[in-house]
Amino acid sequence: MADVNQTLAFSGRYFRHMEIFVSIASLVIALCALGFTAWQTSAQRAHNRISVRPHLFSFTTRDKKNNMARLQVLLINNGLGPALINKFQIYYKGQECEPNAAIDAALGDLVNNSSRTILGDDYAMPEKETKVLLSVTFPATSDEEIDKVEKKIDDLNLVINYSSAYEEMEPYDTRKKS
Repeated sequence: MADVNQTLAFSGRYFRHMEIFVSIASLVIALCALGFTAWQTSAQRAHNRISVRPHLFSFTTRDKKNNMARLQVLLINNGLGPALINKFQIYYKGQECEPNAAIDAALGDLVNNSSRTILGDDYAMPEKETKVLLSVTFPATSDEEIDKVEKKIDDLNLVINYSSAYEEMEPYDTRKKS
């Protein structure tokens, strides 16, 4: 009988220790699951921000055909989401100007042979969209004549304050280009 009582006492202590062990193990697993869920949520939010991040850039194209030349300044949203335009500014020789006045001053007599696009505040530029901001067509018999007009266009600078769906972006500023 003594052996049975000792066995039952040992079994009771063993099961109490097992209950505590199982409780602690369950708590550790639950805390790990909670920590992993928090990390996964954070990673998903970061991914969502990146997946709708716009990226604006511009460049100038040159075409010459039959003694006629065309220069175009293009703006492209090469990012993964829309660029929400908050402010569109044009600078002429370092001074902020009304966009049409700045373009007229820079182009001089060529203004009649030009077309322009001024993006309004609150414009949403979709991803992969290309906008022709300025197009100038003029007679040119040499590359030097095209260079002169391109130098006039280079006196214009563009600053665009824009944001993504999640956050304000660094302004696009052609004055910072090298």
